[in-house]
Amino acid sequence: MAWGGIKRMLSNLVRPSNRRTYDRLSVDSQVQLSCGDVLVSCRIADVSAGGAFLVPDPDLPIGTEGVLRLPGAPVAAAVRIVRRTENGVGVEFLRDGVGAIVAGWVRAVSGTGAGARDDAAHTPT
Repeated sequence: MAWGGIKRMLSNLVRPSNRRTYDRLSVDSQVQLSCGDVLVSCRIADVSAGGAFLVPDPDLPIGTEGVLRLPGAPVAAAVRIVRRTENGVGVEFLRDGVGAIVAGWVRAVSGTGAGARDDAAHTPT
């Protein structure tokens, strides 16, 4: 077995397949992402204290930083695009604690409860 295969096997033994730090909630809420002079309307499909998944794909490069705003919410969250799929983009929240506020607000606005936890909807953020 090649070293890469051994490394993968050992890695899977010491950590679970879902490496998320925070639980994810499936939601559906309108948001605006502003990156410099670009303003994109999209929806949050899932959210956690660490990040969110936005649909449709705002067509911005990985590494782009911006501000996520929720209509009617008293908070704006600094984010960075960290991954892209065919369905959308994953963003991470850049300040500790802001993600929990966004997750709570979006959950309240979208009408989803604590039972809406979703560990398998998208690849890890």
